[in-house]
Amino acid sequence: MTIDSSIVQIVIVLGFPYALRFLRSVFVKTPAAPSPFARKNAPPPTKSRWDRSTTLLLLLVGCYHLFMTIFFSPPNIFQALSLAPDSPNFLLHQTWKERAERDAGFMDKYPDTLRERFKAHENRFMYQVFGHDAFLDCDHCNDTSDYTYYLIPTMASSYIVMAVVLGMATTHISHLTKYRTWGVVSLVVVAAVEYMTMSKSIEAGNLTGLKSVQESILGYKGAASVRHLLLTCMSFGLAFFLYRSQPGSGPRDEVEILTDLCQAQEAMIQRHRALHLARIASLRDPLLRKQFVEYWKRREVEHGLLVSDPEYKDARDLALGRIDVETLTREATEYIDAIVKSGERNPIADADSLTKLGQEQTSS
Repeated sequence: MTIDSSIVQIVIVLGFPYALRFLRSVFVKTPAAPSPFARKNAPPPTKSRWDRSTTLLLLLVGCYHLFMTIFFSPPNIFQALSLAPDSPNFLLHQTWKERAERDAGFMDKYPDTLRERFKAHENRFMYQVFGHDAFLDCDHCNDTSDYTYYLIPTMASSYIVMAVVLGMATTHISHLTKYRTWGVVSLVVVAAVEYMTMSKSIEAGNLTGLKSVQESILGYKGAASVRHLLLTCMSFGLAFFLYRSQPGSGPRDEVEILTDLCQAQEAMIQRHRALHLARIASLRDPLLRKQFVEYWKRREVEHGLLVSDPEYKDARDLALGRIDVETLTREATEYIDAIVKSGERNPIADADSLTKLGQEQTSS
């Protein structure tokens, strides 16, 4: 069984989630979440190793795209020979031959079969728009759509890598989760700008139309330069936000809220257990049990003295005399009966009758 690139790509795609989970377990430790009281009194949190590593990764990705923006120069036979793309065939043939005699490796990079294909100006247009590698390596490409489909995997690789880095920077263990949507939108915008740049050259249709297009945004080279430039700005922007924003800033998510609730609930349970344990320990120890019994005996004596006090009795009887318990019980019974019977009548009329009954009871 031979291992080709397709099998390798499938293995990479299937194994990437497990590799990412392993990296997260290496970089990130998950200690117990602090309680709300500890969170309030805790010092300002410091950045985790995951945030620092992600910031460094974003800077490296940004430097790579910046390098590609400045120094990206795919091979081009017309630039190498200092000829115009629409130069005559005899001039191209003569210049090509003279350059091959001076440079021994020239024919390895630009084979003679390529020169034969350039006799048709339509092939020169395809070469200028889609680049040297696509024109030379794509054997089944005949029109612009074939070349476009051939270049899609190469163009998409940058977006896939950037999407992976964006996912790592805005994962749920980071505090940049709120920027994930904007990051995805930015990737879509970059892809749209690159597609528009590529389409502008394709719509020219021929070498004469390409002369009206600026050379800096011409074909595959211009689209790649635009892509690397925008991804550079995106990488450095994410690194800046990750560096400036503090952990825990912004609105908390559901996981943090539930963690705080669980911590508060656990604190209440532990406090109740501590009181229960203290009471058991007090009852087991002779001295503490004696103090416990004496305390509650004193409380009982104090309560008895309070109840037997004539002034307290008069105040209590006066307060109870102002409350007509029988009337309250009768009115509550009538109100409950009205609510129970309201299910058999019109809900709107019942609501009016209940409102009137409540007003009458209040006035009485």
